[in-house]
Amino acid sequence: MMKVEPMATAEPQILESAEAQAETRALPNLEDSASDWLCAWCFNRVASDKDRLACDGKSEFTFRNPEGIQFDILTFSRTIGCETAGVPTLEHTWFPGHAWCFCLCDRCRAHLGWQYTGASEFAGLIRERIVRALLVRN
Repeated sequence: MMKVEPMATAEPQILESAEAQAETRALPNLEDSASDWLCAWCFNRVASDKDRLACDGKSEFTFRNPEGIQFDILTFSRTIGCETAGVPTLEHTWFPGHAWCFCLCDRCRAHLGWQYTGASEFAGLIRERIVRALLVRN
């Protein structure tokens, strides 16, 4: 009969739990304006209604990417809590003459939309990934 003995190790073994760790989201800063837009995940302030930008007479658009995924976006002349990622490209752009790169929340790094550069610079943020500060507080 084979004798089974515990393995000798220099460091104690640590068992990891298979349970997901619960993460909490910080509530938005009460000083944020009611017209601010927040990252829907971490509530970081990312844009303001005063910076909404009309392109061809409107500031809300619906587009499909080459894979057929639909995005409803709002356009802003500037963002507050976003950082760009990637190299701007004209490939598959939704705004002719404007190159795009990714726009990420500068707190949690969630993909919020795209930053466009060209004759003008602006951001197109995905409607489902941002929320009005007024709605979060109530």
